[in-house]
Amino acid sequence: MQLVKAVYGRVEHLVHEVAKFGIVGGISYVVTVLVDEAYLLIQPDDRLTAYIVANVAATVVAYLGNRYWTYRDRESTGSVREMGLFAAINGVSIAIQAGVVALTFYVLHMTSKVENVFSEFVLAMAIGMAFRFWCYRTFIFAEAEAEPALASERFHYSELVPTSQLEVEPRNGVAASATVIGGR
Repeated sequence: MQLVKAVYGRVEHLVHEVAKFGIVGGISYVVTVLVDEAYLLIQPDDRLTAYIVANVAATVVAYLGNRYWTYRDRESTGSVREMGLFAAINGVSIAIQAGVVALTFYVLHMTSKVENVFSEFVLAMAIGMAFRFWCYRTFIFAEAEAEPALASERFHYSELVPTSQLEVEPRNGVAASATVIGGR
């Protein structure tokens, strides 16, 4: 039991982050499905455009949820830069997802309703979600740099001493130590 508590203590923050990311993703998923289906009622033969429009709408919902809930404890890098990165990463993700949909619909001819739901809302979204989670944590909502674990990592030497300025002094006739000439 103690081991379980220790392990959970180390990953507790990540578990909460994944849960919040999943909830925001679930809400975005519902937005995607609703917008996709609404678009297809108007343009039934334009599946790929419907999917892209639905994902753009869901991206707005995802940004708001992730910025103000999932990653609210992380410092913002500036709203314009952050939103630009978010849009770029989601654009790449939407392109990946649209590629999966295009491949399954146009190349593999998976055209039944069940096959479309699987391709759009299971396969493509799972790949897109994994890509987004990694990118959000790495590039957009990255944690502030942690303090170095070792004291030696905290000190940076500003000046290197050339070996020509070192003088080797014999110590008890066996080993030698180096000292800097000039008292440094």
